[in-house]
Amino acid sequence: MVEMRPLPSIWAFNQLLGSLSKLNQYSTVVSMYRQMMGCDDFRPDVSTLTIVIRCFCCLRNVKFGFAVLATMVKSGIPPDANVLSTLLHGLCVKGSMAAAMELFEEIVERDYPLDKITYATVINGFCKAGETRKALEVLKQMYNDERVKPDVGCFNPLIDSFCKERRIDDAVNLFHDMINHGVQPDVISYNCLVHGLCNLDRWEEAKTFLIDMLDFGVSPDVCTYNVLIDSLCKKEEPKVALSQFGSMIRKGIEPTIVTFNALIFALCNSGRWEEATKIIENMALYGISPNVVTFNTLLDARCKEGCATEAIFLVEAMLDKGVFSDPVAYDSLMCGLCHSRKLDEAKRLFDGMVSQNIFPHVRTLNIILNALSNEGMMKKVQVLFETMIDHGREVNTITYNTLIKGYCRQGEMDKAKDVFDRMTMEGALPDTISFNTLVSGYININRIDVALKLLKDMIRKGLVPDRVTRNILKSIHAYRLEACIQ
Repeated sequence: MVEMRPLPSIWAFNQLLGSLSKLNQYSTVVSMYRQMMGCDDFRPDVSTLTIVIRCFCCLRNVKFGFAVLATMVKSGIPPDANVLSTLLHGLCVKGSMAAAMELFEEIVERDYPLDKITYATVINGFCKAGETRKALEVLKQMYNDERVKPDVGCFNPLIDSFCKERRIDDAVNLFHDMINHGVQPDVISYNCLVHGLCNLDRWEEAKTFLIDMLDFGVSPDVCTYNVLIDSLCKKEEPKVALSQFGSMIRKGIEPTIVTFNALIFALCNSGRWEEATKIIENMALYGISPNVVTFNTLLDARCKEGCATEAIFLVEAMLDKGVFSDPVAYDSLMCGLCHSRKLDEAKRLFDGMVSQNIFPHVRTLNIILNALSNEGMMKKVQVLFETMIDHGREVNTITYNTLIKGYCRQGEMDKAKDVFDRMTMEGALPDTISFNTLVSGYININRIDVALKLLKDMIRKGLVPDRVTRNILKSIHAYRLEACIQ
């Protein structure tokens, strides 16, 4: 195109740039613009420069967008509301809200034309940045601009922000203010309010807005029903939630994975396992596959009921369906296996996790190690512990205490002391339990001298003796008294 003579018309060039921009080919647009700027006969117009500015902003290079704006001004091309809105949007997306506010104030001061999109862009940007107060100021400024009237897109971000900040009364007041300004609420307006009210357990008010919604001729969408069903499930009202699910289906609104997960969670929590299974079967009818949240819910429920074997089958199903398990899923199953004393299966599951580079949270690790330790499986305990350390995973004082207790119980005091010393070197400070366990271990093998030395060390470190420590001291005194009698 650069080599064509005569050059194509600016209209044709703009058509090409606009098409490429819509295809998200932002870098290509910028490259072509720079090539054309090297041609003496090329004269970009406001449409050209607006497209280029938008592309720079989409590439998060807002400063280059401002450079193009400077080119516009030098060329005597006045920027319109579309250009300024694009730059404002770029600053907002980048999170540069101070710069966005500065630009906005300059636009107002110079009396540049502003449209609804420009105002909505700034309001939305401030809301996303948590600057609700400033967003409200912009809306009030819009009230005073006779050239433009706010629409629902200007109110919704603020209503949503108020709800997220749990300022539900402010959200409701703004909602009514919107109606008083002749602006018709849409489904997003109602969804925000219903969600906010449900989160605060103001269920009766939420129902009122749902009725108002229908009176205003606004049809609930899948988000409305998801909020409703999720809230009912959290209130442990699965029967009503299922009724709303049926209403949703009858209205031709297709459920999402969020809908199904909420219902499954509620049914599992209320012990209605068969109904939960039917819901899972229904998912396939809508072309929806269970995700990791679905499986985590099922795993947790089965493990709490002591059905660890079924839970293992669920994990296998997860892998078959290509659902990549996360530590939460494995944690539920691992705890269930430990409580069911199925420790070989727990160890096998741990090995499977490591092979997929998935590691249990430290709380779950401690449960596994404690279960193995209680069964005297200290070799397996040590292997699991070393695996976590080798992979740089988190262990804590409780983890070390579990190993110390296990070795002390077996009378392997050298190993227990090695773990105790290693604990200090690796930054997990021993606590009163660490000392009490080790001291008791030495007393059991008649090493009173070492036990007393450890107790002195414990007090020197500023640890406060507890009831167990005092009982240990009594046992030492009794031991010495018995030795004297003998």
